[in-house]
Amino acid sequence: MQINKESFIFFALLVWVVVLLNIHSTILLGVVAVMALMLSYKIFLKALKAVLLFNIGITLGYMIESFLLHHPFLDFIVLFNLRVVDITFFTLYVTSKINIIKALSFSASLQFLLLATLMQIKSFEKTYEDFVLALKARTKRKLRQKLQKEFISSMFYFFLKKSLHNSKERTLALKARGFFD
Repeated sequence: MQINKESFIFFALLVWVVVLLNIHSTILLGVVAVMALMLSYKIFLKALKAVLLFNIGITLGYMIESFLLHHPFLDFIVLFNLRVVDITFFTLYVTSKINIIKALSFSASLQFLLLATLMQIKSFEKTYEDFVLALKARTKRKLRQKLQKEFISSMFYFFLKKSLHNSKERTLALKARGFFD
């Protein structure tokens, strides 16, 4: 088995993620975050936005629970969020620099799973664009808040149904190819 450049960089990313998971110093993770910021400001902001959207709920839940149990939480919250930002940044940075399909060329199964995932993402992106275009075509002015909520909830319900349907289809396809029983 010959490993190409993309595969090597991908494996290096995996090793770096393991290293970041084993760093328990807030200062060291902060230094890594500053280095990441200097490496690519644009990707760092993208990682920060992604982490903020996801981690707000987790952070608030942990803070409330810790507060109610009278446990200190600030050090852990900072450590946890820095670690997630660092890992997210380096994942986004590396995947923007390499061809992920070539990186997984050492395994036909992983390549197949990646392609199936990418097809799902592209399908959802296209459907979302169609929803937005349909909304624009049917409205002359900005929707009232109630109608916006209805539109978002119906779109959410559609995507939920579509993902459940697609997951059943993908499961059957993966079973047919021998990925699992």
